[in-house]
Amino acid sequence: MKTPNGTGHEQNVTNLELLLTIFPTFGEGYNPPKPALTIPALTDLLQKGKLEINAVNAAGVVFQNAGSARAVEFDDFDKLITRSINSLRIAGVSAQTLAQAEAIVRDLRGKRASGLLSEEELAAEKAKGNNITQVKVHNSTIDSKIENLGKYVLFLVAIPDYKPNEAELKVEGLQAKLDAIKAKNTDTKTAEAALEAARISRNTLMNTDNTGLVDTANDAKLYVKSAFGATSPQYKQISSIAFVKIK
Repeated sequence: MKTPNGTGHEQNVTNLELLLTIFPTFGEGYNPPKPALTIPALTDLLQKGKLEINAVNAAGVVFQNAGSARAVEFDDFDKLITRSINSLRIAGVSAQTLAQAEAIVRDLRGKRASGLLSEEELAAEKAKGNNITQVKVHNSTIDSKIENLGKYVLFLVAIPDYKPNEAELKVEGLQAKLDAIKAKNTDTKTAEAALEAARISRNTLMNTDNTGLVDTANDAKLYVKSAFGATSPQYKQISSIAFVKIK
């Protein structure tokens, strides 16, 4: 029988369903001595496999949506920080205070002191006719951005002269942005943990030695080979239906 060429956990489930459309046609000749290989037991295993696949797919959608929502919070992130530090630059603070704030902003952007230019600085250089190609020093993680934004907000709290009129640049506005990012980050991590748990559960059902879906389905094929013979039309009908453990 011509069988699907796909691979993966979903293909294993699809192939078990295919076996279960064929085994009943063998009539009383399909009579395995092992309870796990009976048609009712295999049907139950098939349903469990479908549930595991669906659970992983559903968890994957939740994780993707959570990640997208978190990414949205960063859409205007760099511009917001640039606007904030520019507001501080015109606030009349000391050079030392400004230097400390700029150091935090560099960390916030994932840059070293001698690292990358900001978008604003790149635009200024381009206006001068200087086309600068930059190589990233390192990529900062979401967690480090959250940590450094927290430090930046706390630093601004201690500066009385930082008094922008724009709501989003005020300390309260930046704190609200921080809280929103934290919430979305927690949602994403929670969704990721749920997805990983679903994958572990699926892999356990599929790959457990002797009792997993893959080994059980292969044992069912082996039983047909034993009961009807390797050259029988019954075994030839199912011999190419593959079940493979996917790590």
